[in-house]
Amino acid sequence: MDKKAAAIAANEMPEGTQVIYGQYAERGAYYSCSYRPDIVYAQYGDVQRRLQIIMPHRAGARFPLVVFVQGSAWRKQDIHVNIPNLCHIAAKGYVVASVEIRESDIAPFPAALEDVKCAIRFMRTNAAEYGVDPKRVAVWGDSSGGHLALMTGLTIGEYDNGLYSEQTDEVCAVIDYYGVTDLLTLGKYNDILDHDAADSPEGLFIGGRVPDHVELAKKASPFHQDLDKKLPPFLIMHGDSDNIVHVNQSIAMYKALQEHGQSVVFYKVLGADHGTGFWNPQVLEITERFLSAHLYRPILDPPQFQHDQHEE
Repeated sequence: MDKKAAAIAANEMPEGTQVIYGQYAERGAYYSCSYRPDIVYAQYGDVQRRLQIIMPHRAGARFPLVVFVQGSAWRKQDIHVNIPNLCHIAAKGYVVASVEIRESDIAPFPAALEDVKCAIRFMRTNAAEYGVDPKRVAVWGDSSGGHLALMTGLTIGEYDNGLYSEQTDEVCAVIDYYGVTDLLTLGKYNDILDHDAADSPEGLFIGGRVPDHVELAKKASPFHQDLDKKLPPFLIMHGDSDNIVHVNQSIAMYKALQEHGQSVVFYKVLGADHGTGFWNPQVLEITERFLSAHLYRPILDPPQFQHDQHEE
């Protein structure tokens, strides 16, 4: 083994290593922001789908874009519920666009996924108006929104609804908060509802009982996508007391991505339920560090990482 190969091998981190990201670009700055409500990005007949856009301000600046998908069991979203939390991220130097999807009551899979990708392309098309750098884009979501964020990152170039198709739906990073990863096993470790029923959230999402539509359920599940191709980095976070989406959904996804050589970091949030106890300053700080590493890093000289190994 030559010296270069030996040096590379010597720097390989062991499984379970966590990374402390250095200070990139303007990380640590705090920007005043403005809010642009109800920006229509798509219309299907009489149905309009809208974005809630939070913009940091600095004269002449183009900021990275973070498209956020509000969880709702794939049904009608309370699109404003996390605006206060999203403002914390926007103020660090990110344009945040919270996307309204076509809920399962309007259209089943893949409509919601098409909408997330459409919103990304819309924001790239209108990058100058909203102060976005179209080369630096991440997708983030919680619960069913986490599922759609994962699916967006795992199916780049697929599920184009025909709007703004001159743009790409490619993302530089994916953040999943307590998202569904496998529709086939969603009810394996909790029984808060009948996950196999046609009127369960996942049944409505795919248009019928999961046991009757196994191949479609796989097609709609992050866990069953092609994990061998080049993929963006992933941050997965999940509360260990989640009574709606069991933490095993994230554990299985994390292990699968690891086994296929993908870049993925997983954090368990002690004591957190499904959202309750989850959205706290520490979680948002980890989120922003991950965004900073992957959205600011490409435009700078190679940064100096500080590595810190933790026991799981």
